[in-house]
Amino acid sequence: MVIAKLIFSTMRKLIVLLLLTIPSLALAIDLEGYYITAKGGVSKTLSAGVTHDRSHTGAYAVQKNEDLGKDSAFGLSAGKYLTDSFRLELEAIKRTGYEYDVGYFTSPQLNLKANIETHALFINGFYDFQPFSINNTPITHYLGGGLGFSRNKMGTSHQTRFGQRSGASIEGHTMNQFAYKLSAGTLVSLIEQVSLDVNYQYINLGAFKGGSTLTLNGVVYPNFTKGKGTNGGVIKSHELMVGLQYKF
Repeated sequence: MVIAKLIFSTMRKLIVLLLLTIPSLALAIDLEGYYITAKGGVSKTLSAGVTHDRSHTGAYAVQKNEDLGKDSAFGLSAGKYLTDSFRLELEAIKRTGYEYDVGYFTSPQLNLKANIETHALFINGFYDFQPFSINNTPITHYLGGGLGFSRNKMGTSHQTRFGQRSGASIEGHTMNQFAYKLSAGTLVSLIEQVSLDVNYQYINLGAFKGGSTLTLNGVVYPNFTKGKGTNGGVIKSHELMVGLQYKF
């Protein structure tokens, strides 16, 4: 966990530094083949799995963990065309708006709700196919994928009974996780240096879970679940991203 935090922190600092210094570097060195892309899109999650929770008494409560709903995603990437067909990029994306909203198999009247957000850093590789033209507009299809780290933050989980808060809540928790994705997209040239980037991707951002401290009607019960966490799952989603790529 300590190593993952160190790598995530270092990668985040590197990409911020890279994105901030590219304009000044452009004046000093040859940036032919380099590009930056601003992007945004929609993320539709898949099933997050089923959680088996242990309480302070040792009893298990099984929660049905479906999907986390839809989310918005925004970020930046900076890359380099190594050949005419292959490029590498460093990407930072923030996703907010996921919602953990699950019920218990054994007690259908009970639900847990919490907000989830993630920050992810990826190193992506793409293979660009031979471009073709439609009405004198160059179009390039590509395939690719990426590996990286995500920082998944689950907020406080509030228990509801028949839709009303019961007075019970579980603290939030943040996890650093290995992440990966597969993608396919199209670059549509708008002007000489600017292209529209339309991209589909399947992404796995790793696990998330809540903390272990329960608050019940104002009374705090530390380590309620004996360090096991109280809920969670895996963040997997289909995403449609649209960006503008600027080539130097």
